[in-house]
Amino acid sequence: MSQGLVPHDEPQLKIPDLVGWFRPTGRHSHRIGLEVECGLVRPDTGRSVSYDEPAGTRALLVALLDGLGGDPIHEGGALVGLSLPDGAALTLEMAGAIEYSSAPQASVSESVAAARRGLVEVARVAEPLRLRLLTGAHLPFDDPAGISWAPKERTRIMRRWFAQLGDGGRLSDQVMGLTLSTQVSLDALDEAEYLEKLRMLLGVSPFLAALLANAPALAGPHRDDGLVSRRMAYWRRIDPARCQHLASRLYAVTDLAEMVQVLCELPMIYRRSDHGYVPGGPHSFRESLRDGFGDGTRPTIADWRTHLGQVWPSIRPRRTLETRLPDGQAWDQLALVPALFVGLAEEPAVRRAALDVVSEFRTEALDLIAVKAAQGSPDGINPQIREVAGHLVHLAEKGLAARVARGVEHPDIVKSLEPAFHSAATGRPPADAIVARWTNDWAERPDRYVAALGIPTDQTG
Repeated sequence: MSQGLVPHDEPQLKIPDLVGWFRPTGRHSHRIGLEVECGLVRPDTGRSVSYDEPAGTRALLVALLDGLGGDPIHEGGALVGLSLPDGAALTLEMAGAIEYSSAPQASVSESVAAARRGLVEVARVAEPLRLRLLTGAHLPFDDPAGISWAPKERTRIMRRWFAQLGDGGRLSDQVMGLTLSTQVSLDALDEAEYLEKLRMLLGVSPFLAALLANAPALAGPHRDDGLVSRRMAYWRRIDPARCQHLASRLYAVTDLAEMVQVLCELPMIYRRSDHGYVPGGPHSFRESLRDGFGDGTRPTIADWRTHLGQVWPSIRPRRTLETRLPDGQAWDQLALVPALFVGLAEEPAVRRAALDVVSEFRTEALDLIAVKAAQGSPDGINPQIREVAGHLVHLAEKGLAARVARGVEHPDIVKSLEPAFHSAATGRPPADAIVARWTNDWAERPDRYVAALGIPTDQTG
């Protein structure tokens, strides 16, 4: 059945169907997903490559299909990714960065190990093309006015959407084109667990993001603006109904039905039709359920899944819960983000303790914490934020240790929290170290930045 086309002999989709879609059925164990966004840059300049240039992103995808196998992913006739034989996927982001999405794994240790293997393979294929995969939180040497967009139909529709928002869409190009993140997807086996995890993750995200701020400006006119996390600073200023305001509303929901009602208030930015991706139209998803899209078609569950991919709160609700706020980290700290969130979320006692820690903070306070974390300060992370964040890191350590004791995790995963303990103790996020190394170790040379943060071509690098 084509997405967006409901045959006449099928019942019309209604709100209770969407609520039921969220409720887990037939699952008895938790799985963990990991998504890692990496820049595709030239090693001498640190600048992103374009899709069609010689040895650009399209050439890399072709080489990956030849070297790794799998199935191509096309959009509008353009090759934009591939599904790998092990269940993982590699897809182009809006401006040509590449995202590795793992197959669901039983542990964070397995997720990180699979991501390391997969990304090293990509780096090996990329090397003959003079391409490096750049980790971290942003692409500091790209010109925001000269972003080379991937040939994806959705990109063009989304940019038009943000343009018509005025000031609310002004920074969208930077967010879509220049920021990089590491995201974790977590399971829930029943409604109560889903809602408990949702609220806890929304509450802890700003504190963890403060410890993980990793995107200072190194060059250009904004290098002295003081920001340590461009992702957080920009995120809260674009399309508030889909970003920080939505996070605040989700923080207050009491059941899945209420959550679905909140999500249905937003219109779709784009949807898929028999003619490819098309604009979603001006009406809310709820109105589209009632009246259709205006072209003789009505929403399907596939449209609902697409709709959920067009909201960007700090925790995105799907059938899994997807973390979105923290910056991407350096290659040698790839395990840090997933270890923190898994450590806090997957042990019920630890999860409830973390929820207790953040339960006193109202949504306005959580938003302000994210603002302060993004802005940075000569004195480092705010002491009150550090105190709460440090408590959460200790709880994450406790959660991971319990999983190690039960044989779920490799013992080394606990060590991956060390950078977060350091940030909490010193009040200095990773961005401060990046600035210091940029000035000293790297002598303000992009090639040295890329050499330090690029993914190696062997597992020992």
